[in-house]
Amino acid sequence: MNGIEMIPIERLVHHPENPRLDLGDLTELTESIRANGIFQNLTVVFDPAHNMSPKEWSDLSDQYSRKPTEELRQLMDSKRIPDRYLVVIGNRRLEAAKAAGLTELPCVVSEMSHEEQIATMLQENMQRSDLTLYEQAKGIQMMIDLGFSKDQVSERTGFSKTTIERRLAVAALPDKETKEAVAYGYDLIDLAEIAKIEDRKTQKDLLKGTPDSGHGLDTSWLRQRIRNALHDQEQQRIVCRLLQEIRNFAKELKNPNDRWSNKYERVPGLTIKIEEGAKVKYPKDPDNYRYYISYGDIEFYLPAKKQKRVKTDAEIALEKKQHDAKELNDRMRDRRITFVSGYSPSRMQEAHLRAKMMEWVFGGVNKYSIGEFKCTYHSWSGTLFRKMAGIPLEEGRDKDESLLDELTRRNVPKGRAFLAWLLCGGLKADDRQGYANQYNGIYQHDEDLDDVYTILTEAGYVLSEEEQAWKDGTHEFYQEEKQR
Repeated sequence: MNGIEMIPIERLVHHPENPRLDLGDLTELTESIRANGIFQNLTVVFDPAHNMSPKEWSDLSDQYSRKPTEELRQLMDSKRIPDRYLVVIGNRRLEAAKAAGLTELPCVVSEMSHEEQIATMLQENMQRSDLTLYEQAKGIQMMIDLGFSKDQVSERTGFSKTTIERRLAVAALPDKETKEAVAYGYDLIDLAEIAKIEDRKTQKDLLKGTPDSGHGLDTSWLRQRIRNALHDQEQQRIVCRLLQEIRNFAKELKNPNDRWSNKYERVPGLTIKIEEGAKVKYPKDPDNYRYYISYGDIEFYLPAKKQKRVKTDAEIALEKKQHDAKELNDRMRDRRITFVSGYSPSRMQEAHLRAKMMEWVFGGVNKYSIGEFKCTYHSWSGTLFRKMAGIPLEEGRDKDESLLDELTRRNVPKGRAFLAWLLCGGLKADDRQGYANQYNGIYQHDEDLDDVYTILTEAGYVLSEEEQAWKDGTHEFYQEEKQR
């Protein structure tokens, strides 16, 4: 090692492989240097990108003096003594000195191998706790890549072999996410556990942070997620081992709904619990088996034996009742549609319907707004609305047209549209099945459908006797069900 030299500050640059990425707050150091100057020299090396060191140049000059060949002369012409130095120790001092306005700094120009440079920078920073966990991990990995054994790294850094192993595991994690996780507060043990997870996407998800209530990292939540991921990984490892045998006699049951259908029957005696030491039970007749992985178990199924099933009298009667209930509901619905589609209200009735519509809109009963009347032609393509309003879609029509313009063009009373809108948009009458329950035929009261009839009655609609009985529950259809 040579003596101390004063080197112009513009010829000093940070070592590109310095493991320390963040120099921290330099305010206090800058003020100290501005007031007192530099007390401790920097350790630097010649920048190999700038050709020969002074010793190499001196040796070449001596060689040329002894034997001045053209080849040596051309080599000397193509080379030069380096004018730039890489800072191995003293990067914080360099930046603080620049801020303090110094023009040159005391340096020891050292001849180190590339490996020694990395080791020196890492050792110097680690001893001073200058490196973050992420920077330590990348620095140790750098030393391993340069040929240092784990014992040598331990000797140079003072870290135990266990700590080195954990930091090497951290170095293998995704760079960007790991750096952010360390800044967020992840510790070495958490990162080493995440490194045990083989799936890269899962690693990144775990490194992206946890819910923060304002008090920092929720470590318990994070560690539970890590445990779950490691458990899932172990389960997957066991499953992969078991499937190598299972696929010799079974195929995967791909549709999970088939487990509850009449297509397959479960074979409970073959179920395998996914845990360490689990073994495959081979069936005596290994044909047509299907397997399905479900909640920690591997289940097995066989195609169900097909049996011709005859419906019972009760099932046949229920199907007829369901059919008759739907027919009754549909007949009453068609009666309402017939009334509305031919409705021609008076001016007073139209004004009443408009007011009623505004009452429903601004009363918050439905989610639509009156602005819907200003929308384009195809926005009003609802089947029931157009059926009730008596304005079916026109084949091939694609031009933009507001609903009000269409009503005018097609001579449809606006009051009819208001009534259809109230029944189909505001009250959702198209979703109502009716008062006859289509599952069992029993009378079911429906307050929303009551509202539909209230509006219809105000518009002049008159219920038939059968319709009234269907509505209030006295229809003979219900009586038959009660008697039964």
